[in-house]
Amino acid sequence: MKPRQCVISVADHAGWAHVVCVAAPDGVPAVLERRRLTLIERGLPTMPYHHESLALPVDAANALIARVRGSIEACSSGALGALVAELASSYTIVALAIRQPPFPELPESVTAVRASYPLQCAADGMMYQLALCRAARELGLEVHLFRRGQEAARAADRLGVTTDAIQSFVSGRGRPAGPPWTEEHRRAFACGIATLSINGDRLRISVS
Repeated sequence: MKPRQCVISVADHAGWAHVVCVAAPDGVPAVLERRRLTLIERGLPTMPYHHESLALPVDAANALIARVRGSIEACSSGALGALVAELASSYTIVALAIRQPPFPELPESVTAVRASYPLQCAADGMMYQLALCRAARELGLEVHLFRRGQEAARAADRLGVTTDAIQSFVSGRGRPAGPPWTEEHRRAFACGIATLSINGDRLRISVS
């Protein structure tokens, strides 16, 4: 029997991320697992672009950020790899769904970041987003990017239902038992539904 497909859907934060693992064993999307992943070592600044590096000269700032980014890369790779290994006995992990970074890459030096206020505001979050994307690709997963606020609409378009139907499903009938189940969990679930459909699963939802 062909292993069932699973998507890992992420809502990233500074230093950690909500993860919602989504599959559809009977054609109906379901949450297999939800957890919080740590994405940086304890004691390191989680938002160095916006805080700690600002008072430093360029060389010192670059050194601090390189250390932080190295930790984020290692922690993201380890956490995602462990989750994939845990699920792999029962599911084929096919993709990572994550919010789209506002810029495609981060410059090598803080000088370029400091020259752009929008980039400076986005840079800390991008460290985590880009690290998770790289970790996923190294594991052989497809990466699907979603704009914040459009998750339910993307899922609705893929399933041929209304956005309200998706929102009702992820908030009600499709909700897993017990807390937490925040707005970010619901958005991640919708991303997972859309991504499963993109990867060939024929899905259906019921809101009755």
